[in-house]
Amino acid sequence: MSYIKKLEKYHSRRCGHGIQLVLVFCLLALPLPLCLPSYAQSSKILKITIEGNRRVEKDAILNQMQTKTGHVYSPTEVRTSIENIYKLGFFENIEVELKEEPQGVVLLYRIQEKPAIRKIVYEGYKKIGLSDIQEVVKMKEYSILNLNAIKEAKEKILKLYEQKGFFLAQVQHTLVMDPKTNEADLTFQIEELDKVKIREIHFIGNHIFSDDELKSVIQTKERGLFSWLTKSDNYQEEVLKGDLEALTYFYHIKGYIQVKIDPPQVTISPDKQWIYIAIPMEEGDPYQIGTIDYGGQLLFSKEELKKESKVEPNTLFNRDLLRQEVLRLADKYKDEGYAFANVNVRSNIHDNIKKVDLVFDFEKGQKVNIGNINVSGNSQTRDKVIRRELSIHEGDLYNETQLKKSIDKVRALGYFSEVTYTKPQGSSLDTLDVDISVKERSTGALTMGAGWSTVEGIIANAQVSHNNLFGRGQAVALNAQIAGTKNTIFSFSFTEPYTLDTHWSSGFDAYNVKTHTLDFDEKKTGGDIRGGHPIGENMNAYGTYKLENINLDNVASGREDLIQGAGIISSVIGTFVYDTRNNRFEPTQGLYDSFSTEFAGVGGDHHFIKPIANSRFYTPVFLNGTFRVNAEAGLLVRTTSKLPPTSERFYLGGVNSLRGYQPFSLGTKKLDKNGKEVLVGGDREVFSNVEYEIPLVSSMGVKGVLFYDVGSAFEGLDIGRIRQDVGFGFRWFSPFGPLRVEIGFPILPKAGEKKQVVQFAITPPF
Repeated sequence: MSYIKKLEKYHSRRCGHGIQLVLVFCLLALPLPLCLPSYAQSSKILKITIEGNRRVEKDAILNQMQTKTGHVYSPTEVRTSIENIYKLGFFENIEVELKEEPQGVVLLYRIQEKPAIRKIVYEGYKKIGLSDIQEVVKMKEYSILNLNAIKEAKEKILKLYEQKGFFLAQVQHTLVMDPKTNEADLTFQIEELDKVKIREIHFIGNHIFSDDELKSVIQTKERGLFSWLTKSDNYQEEVLKGDLEALTYFYHIKGYIQVKIDPPQVTISPDKQWIYIAIPMEEGDPYQIGTIDYGGQLLFSKEELKKESKVEPNTLFNRDLLRQEVLRLADKYKDEGYAFANVNVRSNIHDNIKKVDLVFDFEKGQKVNIGNINVSGNSQTRDKVIRRELSIHEGDLYNETQLKKSIDKVRALGYFSEVTYTKPQGSSLDTLDVDISVKERSTGALTMGAGWSTVEGIIANAQVSHNNLFGRGQAVALNAQIAGTKNTIFSFSFTEPYTLDTHWSSGFDAYNVKTHTLDFDEKKTGGDIRGGHPIGENMNAYGTYKLENINLDNVASGREDLIQGAGIISSVIGTFVYDTRNNRFEPTQGLYDSFSTEFAGVGGDHHFIKPIANSRFYTPVFLNGTFRVNAEAGLLVRTTSKLPPTSERFYLGGVNSLRGYQPFSLGTKKLDKNGKEVLVGGDREVFSNVEYEIPLVSSMGVKGVLFYDVGSAFEGLDIGRIRQDVGFGFRWFSPFGPLRVEIGFPILPKAGEKKQVVQFAITPPF
């Protein structure tokens, strides 16, 4: 009979296998003195030999023995040695043979090791990672073979699969024994089968908030229309546990501080295809805030501490506002250098009047300075590109607000997919180091593409760009596009955000654009130089000088007075920008406001003023999504009797304005000398974009978007017909740049306008 079968037989008995072996060892040891000549008990031990050990070192066995070379032989010590060796847990059988010599005795310990697991193999797993399975099993190769441990491992694997929603999963195992090495190969065969889906979630005991309101709070969802995409109807025990905390938090921010949420009742259908979840609760009554007081080590007056507080007496208790207030108060202390300041909240609940008295208790700790500022993870980006965004410096008094602002500015660079920091103890108790860790993202792009347009025919483009050139934080872009046979765009731009390591930014652009339309051919060649400087926190001012030469050819007969623009534009542009976005390329929170005015007439042939105001708003919303709003208004005013260039007028339509319409297809139309309509744009524009952007595949950076656009480009004070559209799209921040595919549907389209427009672009959204 093989060892494995014997082992399985032993485990089937009611008494434990280990206990039987102890008894055997004791029986083996007890007769030893009876089998020996009487003089052996006074003989010296000349030598101790060990046989049969393969994996356990000889010294480890000798360390467990009371019998030692040179000692007088003692049966009691031999017996104790056997027991000690067995306690190591590595041996199945131990025998001792005594050999008589003229000068003493020789002891031979024959050891039989327990079988070991040589190899552990997992088969059949696909939907749960190997590392996750190994983490719960915790069995190691070359550990002692133990059937109880294997049984427990299988149970843990099944439990893991149940937590992930695979209630139908099965786990088997096989053991293959190698008698030559006394080792076994262990294989776990996993059959995952399908996940069990959530059919219904309902709540028991809720009267204040409906089931639908509570379902919107939790991540666990019932099977729905888009469940195949979001996988939100997959049952996961850890997620459900988190949902209970989310529900408690929801009630606490609504004032129901005595809410009780019991463990959910999870029921599986007889066919194990569906799960039904019931969550019992007692909502209790809403509580208000009573008195508010401050105690402990006060650095500020109570009146000062109350300033800007959103927690006020006789208002509904809100756990989230209370958390924010604790952070605000702690930051006031930390901004004074007390980096270890702590604010504890003592509450006194009055059930009879449904109020909660609060006391904010301060522990200031000691003042600390900033020690070393360390940056890691930036293999491409130079240290100074990160450090120049910091408003904290080594040796400064610690300031929490400035530290957070510094980290936010590093994130806003857009060069990193992740920016984190820690504050370890410095070289002394009164210093804190700041360790900043970044994870770089691709900031360069080489794109080449081709397409076809009903207007321009074959389109081919190529672009080389880098927003962090050589890790210096410089931006450069070279673009070429050929559309049809007569439309071309060639451009080059360069920006240095910190010229000569100062706070002055500088850059230039150069371009050559040829445009062919049914009404005229235009060639525009020019460039600009620009510079800027901060004028306050999150605010910058920029100045630009632009020189541009415009040539017009093949102007359609009868339209000469409508198509204007030939000549030189020499202008200066002043721009003010206020920017609090948390990321320059993928913002999810903050504001961006800009106002620019172009003054043409610094020499040249054209004279006009062109102010443009733009405002953008970003905020995180449900399902990790982002709510985004963009609004723009522009005006073109001529300062002489000569009309401004047609190309300077406003046209809407396309991926950057109204996405339900063809690019640059919306604006004022006028009649030419032949009585036909000509699109000439407008001298005014107003438009807005509203979006809801949501991650679809977070690991790949794929997002979906729903949008609504509204606006008009018009002449004078007649705003005309406001145009609107709705639509959806997909975005991917790829290694080649931000790709966008957006499909717009115009609301009440005019005759000749498409009912659906597909827009494709390699450009970031607003």
